[in-house]
Amino acid sequence: MKTLMRNKQWAEKYPGLSTSPVPAEPCISPEYYQLERDRVFRRTWINVCQIGDIPQPGDFFVRDLAVCNASLLIMRGTDGEVRSFHNVCSHRGNVVVTREKGACGPGLFCPFHNWQYNDKGELIGVPDEENFFDLDKSRNGLTPVTTDVWHGFVFVNLDPEPAESLRDYLGGVTDQLDGAPFEQLKLLQTYKVEERTNWKIALDAQNEVYHLPFQHPRLIGHTFLLNEKKHTRILEAKLYERHTLWSCEFVPDYQLSPLESLLGKIDTGAEGVRIPQLIGEFDFYVLFPNTVIILFRGPLEDGVVTYNFWPLAVDRTIWEIRYYFPEAESVGRRIGQEFFKCLIRDVQQEDSVAHEALYRGLLSRAKTHLQFQDEEITIRYFHKVLEDHVGFYANT
Repeated sequence: MKTLMRNKQWAEKYPGLSTSPVPAEPCISPEYYQLERDRVFRRTWINVCQIGDIPQPGDFFVRDLAVCNASLLIMRGTDGEVRSFHNVCSHRGNVVVTREKGACGPGLFCPFHNWQYNDKGELIGVPDEENFFDLDKSRNGLTPVTTDVWHGFVFVNLDPEPAESLRDYLGGVTDQLDGAPFEQLKLLQTYKVEERTNWKIALDAQNEVYHLPFQHPRLIGHTFLLNEKKHTRILEAKLYERHTLWSCEFVPDYQLSPLESLLGKIDTGAEGVRIPQLIGEFDFYVLFPNTVIILFRGPLEDGVVTYNFWPLAVDRTIWEIRYYFPEAESVGRRIGQEFFKCLIRDVQQEDSVAHEALYRGLLSRAKTHLQFQDEEITIRYFHKVLEDHVGFYANT
């Protein structure tokens, strides 16, 4: 039997982090949301897509960042470089590309007056060019956005002069996950769920396992290791400069469902991809501000789930969910991946209902503070990091 650690262990590990209640106002305040726009999303590194979204030279992907009033055009040039640009024409400011993804081909044409840009963002065609005044095409390409790629994850920074590189920004996360075989995994499914809630409420609700036995008793409430009182305990918690990790173990005597047992019998493929960087059997990384990378151990292969919480307004969020698995080598393996996807989708539907209920409750302002226990230390730390950036309470 695996051993669960004692109560209040994380406060002992990180004694410098307060254990006091955390203000709830940032989760419902329009003023706080405006500060997040300027001091967080416009100044930090944001994961906007994966390399798989632009698999071939000349491919593009559009990411709308409503919180920044920005549309970004991410392109893999024919030279192999990944570049990002504001999706705004240099002529009159029209949106150049309205599709989510595609190939540049001979160029991207603004639908308003047909100005043409290549896969490097350069302006290469202007109708009736001779009727403009001293128009220099070399100075009127798409406006670039600082871009970098880590393990296939494409990040941008809207600050024209970022204070630090992506690798420095990710810090200890890169130390832990460098060498992980992410490139061997294929995207299985993407879901986008628009919710009537604040983005932080949705992220907080996922950033702990305290709720599992109560919110999801039928589906996964007893998958994770519990203590003698049937409460969850995390195996490890790490607080990096901005980011966090918690890790869990599964119960060693987990009883497979009849379908799971059948899938194991018909799966004739070899053992799939393993991720040696896993600390437990379920590792949950929060990359500040709005990205989650989940690594999990399967009986025959490991997988990855990513979340991005995209703020639309103080009370509206898109929860984007992606599942990644190795290429299935057998029918049984492929059915097993679909079974996992459907199981977790049902869990996430239960979560989505909770996200909106939490917002409605806090909006009443009946409660002014959030009460976090020791197992919710990564949520507590997230709110500290966020306030360090926003400074809403700095003068109070």
